Amino acid sequence: METSSIAQEYYKLKDLWSAAEKKESWKLAVWVAQYQDVEMIDKFMQIEQSPIGESNDIFFRFETEYKGDREQFEKQLWNEFLGWFMPHPQKDKDLHRALWENNIIQEPFVPNDQLLPNASNLFGELERLKMSITDQSAHFYFCLYFPLAAHAKQDIAHWFQQVTENVPDQLRLVTMDLAEERRIKLQGKRNGDDVYHYLYPKLKMAEAIKNEMYKASDGYNTVDADARFRKQVIVVMDSTTQKVQNRTEVEVKRLIGITKEINTVSSRIAGLLVASQAFFAIQNTKKSEEYTDKALEESAAAMQYDDATGYPVWKSCMLLKAALLYGNKNRDSALLIYQELSEKASQRQDVYYVMEANRLSAHIYYEKNDLQTAFENILFSLAAGAYLDISVRRQSTFLHAAFMALYLGRQFKTEEEVKEIKLQLAEWLGDDWEILLAQAGVDSASLKMEQSVWKDPLLKLKN
Repeated sequence: METSSIAQEYYKLKDLWSAAEKKESWKLAVWVAQYQDVEMIDKFMQIEQSPIGESNDIFFRFETEYKGDREQFEKQLWNEFLGWFMPHPQKDKDLHRALWENNIIQEPFVPNDQLLPNASNLFGELERLKMSITDQSAHFYFCLYFPLAAHAKQDIAHWFQQVTENVPDQLRLVTMDLAEERRIKLQGKRNGDDVYHYLYPKLKMAEAIKNEMYKASDGYNTVDADARFRKQVIVVMDSTTQKVQNRTEVEVKRLIGITKEINTVSSRIAGLLVASQAFFAIQNTKKSEEYTDKALEESAAAMQYDDATGYPVWKSCMLLKAALLYGNKNRDSALLIYQELSEKASQRQDVYYVMEANRLSAHIYYEKNDLQTAFENILFSLAAGAYLDISVRRQSTFLHAAFMALYLGRQFKTEEEVKEIKLQLAEWLGDDWEILLAQAGVDSASLKMEQSVWKDPLLKLKN
């Protein structure tokens, strides 16, 4: 049995990085990551940027997206750098002020904004910032991190090739590349030493996450039915990934058997939801629809009796039901489901699901070429999402709704009206909203409905 844990996988990254930072020659380090490991590596880099990072080096993260134009890219990097030193109205969020007041830098740092906005001057100013740090007793680098999301659509290797060998001795660059789609395979030496360093993490994130889930489900208690139910949910969903000799149907039957043993409303409807989602995952739409309808019936009954379990399952089943109807090319029926979901969610002040129901309705109206109704629905979606915390808005499907509103607005609204949309997006998402939408990977192609729109309704239970 695999014994991997998330902590163990994290320490694998830590050890790899510790070995890399001891090598003095390289100027660009590239994490060559498997798809499933990207988030873990990015989290590791975020930790190293924070005060609890264990490296001696100091990390800076650039969010600017590379779009293939070197001059424009370097200008945006320069502006992002200047933005670090703009006074923040909230004292606790003013990083530059904190550095000065805590004596980390010798004097307030003022970037020379008269310089040309290019990589050479950016590196020079970062060198000057490094020299202003009060404690110079320990050897350390400034590491400039370019996350994968910021250049996923364009090949940034050419830009790295142009600048890396001229990076000053006090600076280093770090980025990530996908092992399955390698783009950065640069080779080069400076003074006889390698300029590029590649890190090949061998993580077992799937096993680590599964083990964490087993721990949470009290997997060692085989007597308690509730514990076995939680464990069996993991087994069922894990079975959906099996391409050969798939056991989903067998494992679903075992799950339903355990729910009968527990014999509570909550376990019964939760089991039906898991079953419907599992069959949806393996594209057995007939079985998925059968279990979805049963779960809807049970959860609707529970809602009538004010059972707390009813509504969370009902709303997830409604999303799944709409997905099945849409998959069967029954868009009008799917719209009716979304409208009912929006009404019920509004009554319960569940703004997240009001946002989702109207967002998904807008996608269908867009496909039906009813742009006006699509636009109205997407505005309803944004209005609901505006009640969410800004941290949620910046990391959720609110970004897709924002892009759609802007895209549709440009189709038939005046320039002044589009400007109003942009101002509203800045208020809801922050002044960096354009960068945020670009990093989220939303574009005109994403306006067409895909199965990913309903990806894992189980995860939505937490909202």
